[in-house]
Amino acid sequence: MEGGGPVYQEYEEYSEEELADPDFYVDRFYPSMEYDEEEMETGGGLAPFSVTEILEHCIEPTLTDGLKHMGKILAWCLVFRLATQTTKVVPWLGHAASVVSGTVLASHFFGGGVFYILGLVMMGYIMLAVSNSVRGLASAALVLGYNIVCETWLAEPMVWHMVRGAIMIVAMKIISLGFDMDAAEKIEKEHSEKENQEENVNMENLEEKRKNSKTVNIKTRGKKNGKKIVEEPVIKSEIKPAEFDLTRMPGWFEFAGYCLCPGTVILGPWVSFTEYTNIFKEPRWNITWLVKILFTVMFAFMFLTISTCWNPWLIPDSGWKWWLAYRDAMSFRASHYFVSFMSEASAITAGFGAHVVGGQLLWHFTVTQPHNIEVPRSLVEVVVSWNLPMHRWLKQYVFKQTRSRFGPGPAVLMTYFASTLLHGLSGQLAAVLISLGFYTWVEHSLRDKLSHIMDASIGARREADSRRKHREGSAWVILVNLLFGLLAMFHLAYLGVMFDQSSPEQVTGYSWSHTLAKWKRLDYTSHWVVGVMAIINWLL
Repeated sequence: MEGGGPVYQEYEEYSEEELADPDFYVDRFYPSMEYDEEEMETGGGLAPFSVTEILEHCIEPTLTDGLKHMGKILAWCLVFRLATQTTKVVPWLGHAASVVSGTVLASHFFGGGVFYILGLVMMGYIMLAVSNSVRGLASAALVLGYNIVCETWLAEPMVWHMVRGAIMIVAMKIISLGFDMDAAEKIEKEHSEKENQEENVNMENLEEKRKNSKTVNIKTRGKKNGKKIVEEPVIKSEIKPAEFDLTRMPGWFEFAGYCLCPGTVILGPWVSFTEYTNIFKEPRWNITWLVKILFTVMFAFMFLTISTCWNPWLIPDSGWKWWLAYRDAMSFRASHYFVSFMSEASAITAGFGAHVVGGQLLWHFTVTQPHNIEVPRSLVEVVVSWNLPMHRWLKQYVFKQTRSRFGPGPAVLMTYFASTLLHGLSGQLAAVLISLGFYTWVEHSLRDKLSHIMDASIGARREADSRRKHREGSAWVILVNLLFGLLAMFHLAYLGVMFDQSSPEQVTGYSWSHTLAKWKRLDYTSHWVVGVMAIINWLL
């Protein structure tokens, strides 16, 4: 930079996949200036800079380069929608356009890593084709094996860490389609059996009426007032045609188009197969669609600047260790909001999220709810609001499937275990998700017992129709819920402290040792607190 200012690194030397990761900006979007010892003692991070310097040397390059690379996702989504949803096209051609545009977009960001995605798509289609009636479980087993083999033996750690998120989205799509096909076959079989039973009953009734009619005819033969009995036709129930017949195997282009749709292949979110096929049926355009995309992108980059610029500037490295923990966790959450809002924008750009409300066409595809996370009622609310499509997926295809066979307890454990496996063999994520599973179970159980004992609305989730004696508006109920909310914020700072950008391990994924070292600095306080809560819950 001219004029003696700091010189930035050239971004051309970095690959597309690095630039797709929000963590990239934290290390590279503000200058590496040298500080003297006095400055280092009084601050850290971006603290020595003025607001003007932050705007010039961090905010501006963050927005410029972020829009440059994230804009490619929106551009390809727009091309896909213009090609498939402006005029009526042959169905297979629309799905083929999804395959081509999604593959090209993925190759921009992941380079050679796109072949891991294509390999999973190919193997997933074969598995769905050969496994009848158990497609869901067979697909889940395939995904688990594929992830273990690739992460352990085949893929380079750096490449796999980069493509892991896209692999997770494709895996969720394959598994969900498998369970949906199994459910459709089961429903069709039950309907067919019910129809056969109804037909048999109708035939028996018809035979009985025929016998009765013969008896009546013999008795009334020769009488003027004898009535002729008319046979009633057998009425068969009609099956309403579904939007897509999931009892048949989707074609290759239908399946691959679903898995590689440009609106979801890079950042997500997960969408069901039915939601994907519906974007081609009577597509609609209006100005609200464009406005929604623009506002969603604005929110996304607001959170990106919070993560990369404002947080390190407001809370320097010389602060209290718990403030630093909150800063690192908040930066991680803000980068998650950035990805979530960008995924929402890409999905809407591709045609997802159209809803007709009161005759008016509205666009929304909510992925995350930051207000429920930053000011939580409970950790349970945080888990639900963190990623709504994934929560819906886990509830539908893991929790309900397990609960129907083994009960609610194992279903909760299996849900967090499945979430851990979907995110890959990461010690860091495994430690956080397992801890979070235990935390939420203790919190939900304890607050449920307290709400019954005190007859008050202090449960982990807000009650829609509270019949408690002490309701939400009561002063002391508000205070208790506020205290539990502050406790949830404390746990979030503790659990998210290891998601920082200070270690070179971030490019390959953090290890167990890194996670435990971070928690050790905080004396494992959060785990001790939850342990005490578990004892109280057991005593109650």
